[in-house]
Amino acid sequence: MREVDIMIEAPGPGDQISVMICESSQVQLRILSKAVEEAGYRVQTARSAEAVLEQMQAMPADILLTGIEVGAMTGLEACWALKANPRTESVHTIVITASGQESRLEESLDAGAYDFIRKPVNMTELRARLRAASRLVRMQKQFRQLAETDSLTGVANRRALMQCLEAETAQARSLGTRVAVVMLDLDHFKRVNDTHGHAIGDRVLVETVKAVQACLSGRERLGRLGGEEFIIVLPDVAPEYAALMAERVRQAVEALQIVNDPGELIPITASIGVSISAPEGHHDSPDSLLLAADDALYEAKETGRNRVIFAGTIMPAARRAAG
Repeated sequence: MREVDIMIEAPGPGDQISVMICESSQVQLRILSKAVEEAGYRVQTARSAEAVLEQMQAMPADILLTGIEVGAMTGLEACWALKANPRTESVHTIVITASGQESRLEESLDAGAYDFIRKPVNMTELRARLRAASRLVRMQKQFRQLAETDSLTGVANRRALMQCLEAETAQARSLGTRVAVVMLDLDHFKRVNDTHGHAIGDRVLVETVKAVQACLSGRERLGRLGGEEFIIVLPDVAPEYAALMAERVRQAVEALQIVNDPGELIPITASIGVSISAPEGHHDSPDSLLLAADDALYEAKETGRNRVIFAGTIMPAARRAAG
């Protein structure tokens, strides 16, 4: 069997590992925070396991450094909860054990902790364990990126898109906000491949992604469903903004300047369907949003292409079935 080398890139300026420290003692928390920050990590702090779970939902850390007895909920219970949540299951946990807690080491590892360190904490040992944890965290991030990224365009793949949509619809339900799906399909893309070759077709896909990304503000998630079909997930959005974003994307695709080898301009346009979750109190699923956007996209294709159709109360799927 051929050996495969795993290359771990050196961290860049934006690749600083974040460490959340949970310690009930204010003094110990301050000491640990200072040591970890001086070692080059971005630090978040919490005084209880409950606070850890709350903060992790808003901004997951890469590493959790926690004591066992840290409030009504133990650090081990917090570890179980983190592992049960897809959003935080990859958090690397290091448990700090005090004198007399050695019997709980096995329980810590069973709860999903990766490592442990004993009090009084030796700062040299702490830094070494954090470095080891950081190597694993970066490796996991690279593997996750490979698993969730479309190899041609560099945007999210179908698997990552569905995970994103699941998370955003769940959050929209809990917060009473709305999430929109913008589905776009390049018009006559097969003709581009057949006429100009797949190399040009790939270039069209890459340039389309660049054009769409230039329209986004940073909160949206763009991904490739497959072929020439893409999706943008817009969280916490009003219908008017979703419609405006879709039209902006349509115009950006239409404005693409792609030429073939003889120097001829290749016209590129996209048909777009938009769906948005109902107001507070309704429970739209990712599948229902995708279906509504797909139906609106179908209508855009059927009514002339290169246009945006917003999903209405009368589903095009019903008309399609009737026809």
